[in-house]
Amino acid sequence: MKALIVTRHGGAEVIEAQERPLPEPGPGEVRVRVTHVGLNHLDVWVRRGVPGHPFPLPLIPGSDIVGVREDTGERVAIAPATWCGSCARCDEGRQDLCRRYSIRGEGQDGGCCEAVVVKEGALLPIGDLPPERAAALPLSLLTAWHLLATRAGVRPGQRVLVQGGAGGVGSLAIQVARVLGARVVASASTSEKRALCVQLGAEAAFTYDDVVKGTKGWSGDGVDVVIDSSGAATWKDSLRVLRWGGTYATCGATAGHAVELDLRALFFKQLTLVGGTMGGPAEMRIAWDAVRCGAIVPVVDRVLPMDKIGEAHAAIEGREVAGKVVLES
Repeated sequence: MKALIVTRHGGAEVIEAQERPLPEPGPGEVRVRVTHVGLNHLDVWVRRGVPGHPFPLPLIPGSDIVGVREDTGERVAIAPATWCGSCARCDEGRQDLCRRYSIRGEGQDGGCCEAVVVKEGALLPIGDLPPERAAALPLSLLTAWHLLATRAGVRPGQRVLVQGGAGGVGSLAIQVARVLGARVVASASTSEKRALCVQLGAEAAFTYDDVVKGTKGWSGDGVDVVIDSSGAATWKDSLRVLRWGGTYATCGATAGHAVELDLRALFFKQLTLVGGTMGGPAEMRIAWDAVRCGAIVPVVDRVLPMDKIGEAHAAIEGREVAGKVVLES
């Protein structure tokens, strides 16, 4: 079969089209013919490399996979990670803490190929949801749900700021927060992206320069939770808008990972700092049910042919994207 392979770290030229053997399903497994793959910032990190973090190259990228089951012809999405299923963490329902937790397209081969083999339990039915929209969901949806519902423990009536509300995670975090009963505002870089945040359920959306003034004007004494996947660029303002006893929750550092922390702010304001990476299968099922009932909608910026993966990476790196870029075979 044809597959796109990250052969080494570097620019888009390191992604090569190669031939790979067609994978054969074993007991309890299903082969899925891939039709669509949603891209994430993670795909850029895998291609460029992250100092101190080894990736198992050569690697097929792509965590968000949609295709057709060969045995039934049903169109399905695929859960974006695997785990061992037999350790203490898995037994207690925290598969995201399993030492063998592995994200497709990062720790194991992903979906930028003609077909994949997965366990039956990894399949997510998409029903009437268009496949390109389904491909914009799994990794970011699970990340947003885990970060807000599990790690930050967002409750009805709380006030939430989503930094970068038009991004892949941010556009879903706005909606997840609303599903959990919270009130939401967001930040975004352009008027078009801010309008999208409001369309998705934010009560207001601010520029990054105005986010402190705007958020405090909206909330009064600050917000209960800040969701931030940008990192260093938004870190200080995120802490400034938190009310006493508030929670800063992060799942990424797309705009820098090194920050300074004044511990006096942490203990005087009794703040909580939490991180989140993906989530477990129970969270995935709950979040996916919210999609299927229409409470959460995917945001697709553009759909490109699979062989335009370099163009897709450039759009993500250039911060041109609102929602997701999806590749189509």
